[in-house]
Amino acid sequence: MTEFVRAGSLNGYDELARKMGANPVQLQKSVGLPSSQLRDPDNLIPYEKLGKLMELTARETAQTFGLRLGIGQGLRILGLFGAYMSRQDNITNALAVGSKHTHLHAQGAILTMEPTQTGDTELKLDILIAQTGRFPQLMALSIGLVYQLIRDMAGHQWHSSRVFFRHPPPEKGKDLYTQLFSCPVEFNAEHDGFYIDRETLRKKPRALEGLVNEIIFSQFEQIKTSSDNDLTPLVKHAILGLLPTGDCSKTNVALCLDMHPKKLQRTLESSNTSFRMLLEETRREVAETAVYKSSMSLTSIALNLGYADLAVFSRSFRRWFGIPPSMVERRRQYKGFG
Repeated sequence: MTEFVRAGSLNGYDELARKMGANPVQLQKSVGLPSSQLRDPDNLIPYEKLGKLMELTARETAQTFGLRLGIGQGLRILGLFGAYMSRQDNITNALAVGSKHTHLHAQGAILTMEPTQTGDTELKLDILIAQTGRFPQLMALSIGLVYQLIRDMAGHQWHSSRVFFRHPPPEKGKDLYTQLFSCPVEFNAEHDGFYIDRETLRKKPRALEGLVNEIIFSQFEQIKTSSDNDLTPLVKHAILGLLPTGDCSKTNVALCLDMHPKKLQRTLESSNTSFRMLLEETRREVAETAVYKSSMSLTSIALNLGYADLAVFSRSFRRWFGIPPSMVERRRQYKGFG
């Protein structure tokens, strides 16, 4: 089964590769990742190709490439979902949201949190395609990203008391690990992860200034709207990101957009639409593509659209298209697409 990751995971890759003397476009092509696939950070790319790209780039540049890239990222690469995390009451809740919905950024990545005897919490990261030690650069990138994510929410003065990796230390650049994490780093460990103290977990996440504006600029500059006040494309994008979480409410979408829910409502009304209408429209569009053209199970589609169960989704689908989704699925399987 192919697992996918958001193209946003390569944020900053081109700049860092060039800085370290490599040709990013050529490296991406060599692993089957053309630039056209990477323009939209929400495009999904095969996780394995990302792992191969990290290893190849490290051989062309330095054994610390993956770590350098991850530490240079953080909350911003998660897009509007990162904004949603930063709006939680405390960092514990933000990480719980992130852990529950890690698959929205990277399929096959599992983030868990476990208490330790010292009172700290141990964050462990497992990536299914990297469990056999195939992609140490990918793991360094991922741990660096999660570490920087904590620093974005807690403040850049924060650092862990211990970071650990399952892969062996690099032949060159081991000291850079300690320097970038500002704490002891253990290699050949049982797990990949790091510790976070209880005081930090209780803090309210810092709001990253300009985060939503950056997302709007980077992801929607190509969209031409009839009015500068038309937030419809951005709201639909936020809905799409939050649907699988089961928390896709007007309040949470407004939090992602750094707006009061009433202001969001007024803005949508000025564009002759509403949150409910956009929610319905987004669900309908996704359902049509998923049921008619994908091999996902109907239950998975229903859950990813935020429905409580398959029966509720089936009623909506019949209302939209005049037939139940089970009939479409049977036709698709009969034609050999299932």
